[in-house]
Amino acid sequence: MIDQVKRIIAKNLRVPIEQLTDDTKLKDLGADSLDIIEIVYEIEENFGINVTIKPGESSLLVKSETADTESMVELGTIAEIARVVETLVATKSGR
Repeated sequence: MIDQVKRIIAKNLRVPIEQLTDDTKLKDLGADSLDIIEIVYEIEENFGINVTIKPGESSLLVKSETADTESMVELGTIAEIARVVETLVATKSGR
């Protein structure tokens, strides 16, 4: 899953995928709010999930709705983004 997320980010930010590590932060790649919206849209399309984003003061927050709870998750690194995607995909499929 993390490799798919890396491909989406590399494509949208026009950076070599080899430059991306699990610890790479979107802000370190120069991603602006439009870039983030495009990345989230493509993630939604590729994984068949819905992601609600809310810009935070210094980070991107994702509203993740699970069975009975709702939480805001800070997305700092590619690994954190992949973890959220995995959780949303698992929730959608009922795992």
